Formats: sequence, structure tokens, C-alpha cells
Amino acid sequence: MIFTELRFLLLFAACWVCFFALPRRFRPAVLAFWGAAFYLVYAGAFLAVVLALVGLVYCSGRRPVAWAAGAITIALLAYFKLTLRAGPLPAAATGSAAILIPLGFSYLAFELLHVVIERQRGRLQDPSLPDLLAFALFAPARIAGPIKRFPDFTAAVQTAELSSANVYAGLLRVLIGLAKKLLVADVLALIVATSSYVSSTRHAWTILLAFSLQIYFDFSAYSDIAIGFARLLGIELPENFRWPYLAPNIREFWDRWHITLSHWVRDYVFTPTARALFHTGLRRWPAVIAVISYLVAFLIVGAWHGATVAFLVWGLYHGVLLSLFHLVRLKTPLWIADHPFYRSPVARGLGVAITFACVTLGWLPFMLPLNEAQKLLALMFGAWK
Repeated sequence: MIFTELRFLLLFAACWVCFFALPRRFRPAVLAFWGAAFYLVYAGAFLAVVLALVGLVYCSGRRPVAWAAGAITIALLAYFKLTLRAGPLPAAATGSAAILIPLGFSYLAFELLHVVIERQRGRLQDPSLPDLLAFALFAPARIAGPIKRFPDFTAAVQTAELSSANVYAGLLRVLIGLAKKLLVADVLALIVATSSYVSSTRHAWTILLAFSLQIYFDFSAYSDIAIGFARLLGIELPENFRWPYLAPNIREFWDRWHITLSHWVRDYVFTPTARALFHTGLRRWPAVIAVISYLVAFLIVGAWHGATVAFLVWGLYHGVLLSLFHLVRLKTPLWIADHPFYRSPVARGLGVAITFACVTLGWLPFMLPLNEAQKLLALMFGAWK
């Protein structure tokens, strides 16, 4: 794990000292130099690619350059997903994101696209180069998120304070993340590793349940550690997970799971798609617009995780679940929706159980190649020996 390596800790210590010792106006430059050193140490020549891309985004105030910046960013993301993928399990969940997708380029790409889009929408003033470099190269968030927003991040950098509260909160969050990763996720991984020789239906269910918990503790651990290191600098990164497995429905699950990714897709895929469809003949069928928008958005979420059929199937699966939930809510009579039982702890508990079961079944394409996932699924329901 990069976060526990001595060279990362030494780079962070040097950044921490300079960040608070120098005047505030130098803070973006300090973070930019730290990020550049981080890339140089862990990705070598890839730093040149990142700097060139950031330079292009910096010049994206004009529409032709913005289109070029967006196209090149998406093309690079597609290239890395197609050529450097590692199989069904996402890179961040294996702890090798820096090798498989160079230093979390998936996260960097979405952040830079956010800057390009917001500038073209007129919602973001032209950024300074140090601010943009600090935003793009911020080391903790480069490994596995969270996906930052430029205005929030630059404001947090300038208002960051050295305080005992920030140091305590940062260290505690880092320790919580390490505990999740080393004491829970890595232990669960030992159970998941037995998926190559499933012996019974109970064994199959145990493996899938273990993987469902492993992927949560693994992903959230990396987010916790990144948030913790940022907090040591007095910078608050957005939360990425809020107990998603306690969500009573699939829509709330996506409000709690990988929150920054969900919000990015909502703002830059789902909403624009729905608006575009509304200006066609489909405006008379808003439910159809919602279904198409969910399917498009989550096919992109699947492709963002990896350019394989398995990830696309997973994305389509969640798009279908969200579409069904949306349609059921539309068709639910008011007397049912307003019934006390509908809002009772028992109903919520049932919702949590059903949602967890649906999400857990959906992890099969993440865990195994599709042909093996189909066999495991059949065994889970007693249809294959």
C-alpha cells in the first residue's frame, strides 16, 4: 500500500512542513510540487503525460481547446482501461491502482473533465496554473479518490489551518482506514480466494458475502486514508461512503456508495442526458426519459470501472435496478406510500435487506469472469453441481 511506504510518508512530511511554514499564497505551489514528486517517484515518465494534459485543460477557456482537452482526456482514459486492466476486480480494490491504471487516472480524468465542463458552462472562472496543478496532482486523492470539485478544493487550501483538532481527526481517519484495509478487507480476501474451488451452495454464498464486505471495506479504506492525510493539512475532502449497506433502497445506496462518483455522473451524464431527451418527442413520457438516462449513466459508470463486458453488465444491472425503483415509486398508490407501515422500522429493515441482497448479487461480475460468475450464481441457487 502506497500510503504506508516510507517514501510516501517522507514526501508528505516535507509537504506538511512547507505547507504551513510558507505564506498562504505559496500553498498551491507546495501541493503542486508535492504531487509532481509523488508522480515522479511512483509513475516516472507518466508525470509528463499528466502535466501536458493539465496544461491543455488550463488553456481550455476557448471552446475548440475545451473540446480537444475533453476528447484527449477521454481517449487516454479509454486507452488505459483497455490496455492496463487487470480482470474483474477493480484496481483500487486490489491495492495496485498505481500499476494498473497509472496513479488513479480514472479519478484524475473525471476531475479534469469537471474543470473543462464548468468553464464552458461559465460557472468556473479561469483557474491559475498553480491552483490547477495543486488540484490535479493532489497526492492522497490520486490513488482511489474521492473525486474533488475545483472551487471547493481551492477554497479549502486557502482556509486550511494547523490545529490539534485537524491533526487528531486526520490521524484517527488514517488509522480507521488502515484498520479497515489490513484487519478486515485483507482478511475477507482470504475467504474470497477460495472461489476457485467452491464446494457447496453455502460455500458459494459465503464467498459472495465475503466479497461484498471486502470491496466495501477496501474502497472505503482508501477513501478514509486519503481524507485523513488531507485533514492533516487542514483540507477537508468530500466524504465518499456513508454506510451504504444500510440503505433501504437502491437509489439511497447510490447516495451513500462512492458518493463523489455518483454526484459526478448525476451532474455530467444523467442530468444532461435527461435534458437532451426532454427536448425530443420523448418529453411526453418522462418515465422513459428517466429509464434511458439511468441506463446511459450506469453503462458509463461500468465502463469507468473497466472496459470489459463484466463491468458493463454490472453497470447495466444497476441501471435496471434504479429504473425499476423509479417506475415502482411512480406507480405506487398514495394510500400505500402514506401508510404508517411503509415508514416503519420493519419496512425499512426489509428494504435494507432487499437492497443489500441485490447489490451483493451484483458484485458477481466484479469478482469473477462472466462464465465463472454464471456458474457460481447457478450453484448459489442449487442449479449447478
